[in-house]
Amino acid sequence: MKKITKGNLRKIILTFTLAFTLTFGMSISAYAATSATGGINDYITRGSSSISATGASASTSYQSTGSVTVSSTYSYVNTDTLETGTSTKNNGHYSSCSVSFSAPSNCRSVKVTSSHSVTAYDQTWTTNTSATY
Repeated sequence: MKKITKGNLRKIILTFTLAFTLTFGMSISAYAATSATGGINDYITRGSSSISATGASASTSYQSTGSVTVSSTYSYVNTDTLETGTSTKNNGHYSSCSVSFSAPSNCRSVKVTSSHSVTAYDQTWTTNTSATY
């Protein structure tokens, strides 16, 4: 059996510290997002969804004035009981709108799925976005 020297002990401690930091540090900062862009009458339209461990959001925007909507469904899981739940929100405005969700106590985000729509100048742009944690 090899004897552990001060030099080897330092290497072992540094290796475990690095592995611990990468494992837990990256899971804390996890985040996902998707977006889609388009246009109506040379004005940019954009829809996006994003999610983190504790919540999610979605938005739709248009560079001009029109009818702008977003409809999103957020799902989460209780980390103690493994029961799942969902929440749905809708919003609309003239140039941009958004919805946001927060995970209930003892819950983690699973997925957000969103439908985006912009209507202007007798044209309609639609897209769907989703993000999974």
